[in-house]
Amino acid sequence: MPSKGFTLVETLLVLVIVTGLTTLVSFQGTPHRALMAERAFWPAWQRMWTAGRQQARQQRTPLLAEVQSQRGQVVLMTAQSQQIIGRLRIPPTLHLQGDSGRWPIYLSGAAKAQTLKWYSSANQRYLKQTFQLGGAIFYVETEQP
Repeated sequence: MPSKGFTLVETLLVLVIVTGLTTLVSFQGTPHRALMAERAFWPAWQRMWTAGRQQARQQRTPLLAEVQSQRGQVVLMTAQSQQIIGRLRIPPTLHLQGDSGRWPIYLSGAAKAQTLKWYSSANQRYLKQTFQLGGAIFYVETEQP
């Protein structure tokens, strides 16, 4: 009479296969998730930046934008009282090169032109973030070696 269950060998074989596939998928997914977090960061920052410029213009209040590398965040705050009005987490795989950036958004909504350099440990590339004169928009591009 045939048995109705799995043998010990069959059960162990299935467990080894499932464990191996789970391990393989989890290690392959981590870099992908890191890249997706980085890709989501830039448009989120653009939205926060644009909202800050609009607020400075509408409320006639100068603002400050600051990259706080040690805390892993970008903050938008009022210039006088330093009250934080926006905060965005920097993905742990993005690292600002050099000093943290801090610059004003003027009453007109304009900001000075500047360039920030970042390093992505997720794909081992350097990125250049360029704020155009007037600060209406910024561009992020991979730096050529």
